[in-house]
Amino acid sequence: MSDFFNELKRRNVIKSAIAYVVVAWVLLQVLSIVLPNVDAPEWVMKTIMLMMVIGFPVWLFFSWVFEVTPEGLKKTKQVTADQSVNETTNKRLNILILVGLVLAIAVSFFNKSSVNSNSKDLVILENSIAVLYFDDISSGGDTEWFCDGVTEDILTNLSKIKELTVISKTSTKRYKNTDKSIPEIAAELGVSYIVEGSVRRHENQVIITAQLIDANDKHLWAENYNDNFKEVFKIQQDVSQKIATQLRIAISPEVEKEINKLPTNNLEAYNLVLRGRNFAEKPSEENYASSLNLYKEAIALDPNYADAYAELAYVTLLNMYLKGDTSLNEQFIVEATKQNEIALKLDPNSVRANSTKGLIMTESYDEKTRLQSEKYFEKALSLNPNDAVSHLEFSIFYDMIKKDNEKSLYHARKAFELNPFSADTFMSFSTQLLENNRSDEAKKVFNSNRDKFPDDFTKILITQMADTEATSILKNNGDYNKSIEVFNDAISKYPLNADLLIRIAIFYDCYLNDDINNVNYYKKAIDVDSTTNYIITGYYNALLENKQFKEAKEFGQSSIYLDTATKEQKLQQQFMYYYHQNKNNEALEILKDSVFANDINSKLWLYSQMGNKEKIYEILKANKANTTQKAYAFANLKERDSLYYYLNKDDVNALNVNSRREFDRYRKEPRYIEFMKKNYLPIIDGINN
Repeated sequence: MSDFFNELKRRNVIKSAIAYVVVAWVLLQVLSIVLPNVDAPEWVMKTIMLMMVIGFPVWLFFSWVFEVTPEGLKKTKQVTADQSVNETTNKRLNILILVGLVLAIAVSFFNKSSVNSNSKDLVILENSIAVLYFDDISSGGDTEWFCDGVTEDILTNLSKIKELTVISKTSTKRYKNTDKSIPEIAAELGVSYIVEGSVRRHENQVIITAQLIDANDKHLWAENYNDNFKEVFKIQQDVSQKIATQLRIAISPEVEKEINKLPTNNLEAYNLVLRGRNFAEKPSEENYASSLNLYKEAIALDPNYADAYAELAYVTLLNMYLKGDTSLNEQFIVEATKQNEIALKLDPNSVRANSTKGLIMTESYDEKTRLQSEKYFEKALSLNPNDAVSHLEFSIFYDMIKKDNEKSLYHARKAFELNPFSADTFMSFSTQLLENNRSDEAKKVFNSNRDKFPDDFTKILITQMADTEATSILKNNGDYNKSIEVFNDAISKYPLNADLLIRIAIFYDCYLNDDINNVNYYKKAIDVDSTTNYIITGYYNALLENKQFKEAKEFGQSSIYLDTATKEQKLQQQFMYYYHQNKNNEALEILKDSVFANDINSKLWLYSQMGNKEKIYEILKANKANTTQKAYAFANLKERDSLYYYLNKDDVNALNVNSRREFDRYRKEPRYIEFMKKNYLPIIDGINN
């Protein structure tokens, strides 16, 4: 065996093999850069690679059998020792290998630099795609909503394919009528493919053009559809399936069934739902009202239109959140539940109906019901893994209800990836990074994305990040003074950010039970912004909690307060003015106003302070009070066992409890201190010991 290896070395077979591999590697590296830039077909590179593989054993054979001599190529066996130039060939091969290795390193470095320096050369391996809003090239009339609807339905169909990552319509909408190139858009959205097209509708005829383009602006597929308007669903289905085929993604029978499912047989009802979505995407009471009316019209035309019921239920909830009047919540939830149950009965696999069902359940007073909402969010995401709304709602569920920071971060990250230009997903993702002690990543995400959003929003996010970082210090058993340093550092950088001043006021109030600093920082916030409602009403409440009743009365008569607070807020705060002074009869008179008809909080506060157990148990029997409200009632009634029973529940609002005077008599008790430790509330000398 050793003689054989010696012969291999003598004939330079081993060095010839190394030289071949090095030269082939350099050549392939050069071709991998050159060929894409000259739009060479993929088969060219594959053919060259195959030829090199086949050539390797041929090269080894020639190295063994033949030798280069001064007289030319001869068989090795025919070359005498004095004719052999093996030593010279050996040196030449050494030089060739060395030069080849240097070139290989240089080419690799150039290739890496090229990829990093030019975003259009960036190759994203995952199947990520964005559907740009199709151009409306109709000859006239109000057809943009129809064009948008076609785009969104194609996007929805693609979203159901779990092997694809599909960017949300909220993030792609900003590229409507843009002058940016496909590579620029792909780089900003972080996708490897773009779908674009156009729609022309004239009477009952529709012409749709769709094309698939990669991130380097290479057109992979295109098709024109010219058909009757009633065939629009089939066109959308065909576009979705052909794009998946181009990306070599197999569509499962279950997903294919969902894609091919017709939402309605009534095209006029379909038109109304598209227009309803268009209004719903622009949050305002007026737009929500228009959206709701359009969905109702669609249902009147097709009572079996599941998506119309689901969208109606969802926008009903959005309207509830927009109004922010908790006394009306029950009314909104009852209506949303009614419509959503019809949607689920008609189509148990409706994504929006399942996510809305989960959202409705999170609003329940019953802890068990809130926890059961998890299965509906899971089902929504199993039906559409790319639904950014469901990911965001699921993140909030894990944060607020399940108390699972890791899962909350996972879904917040996913929502942001799918919808990177949404203020809600940006804030949720940044906040969850801080909640998971990833402050460096949170700051990096914030700094690299803040230019996407208006200044007013970044002020809110700066406040949120400071607040989350400060509270995370406490959750890691840190010193609350360091938390205050976080706020002060942020305030020094952004002294005109009124929201920051309010957050430190609330921190003093809720975590440290410091009513004096609560008032002081609210006053500083008013000095910065004396026109915002929640700042004005918040300052009034802070004065009451600090027992500055004279100052509260004077402020309540000032033009700043009278011009800003609503009629309902003035009544509610007048009620609190008497309640905090134990003037129960005066408070009871105000409580008779219709504004308080569904106000469980105020009734429990006052009746428990009056010691009216009959009224309290009558309210509790209706099972509409939440855990925190029950804790308030039993704190005022001095029923300690019932109080601590509710304080030990996971869904109690610990910060709200710790800020209020109703719990002052319990602060030094061992069970209350255990409650504070459980909720990362600092033990304060002089208050808790």
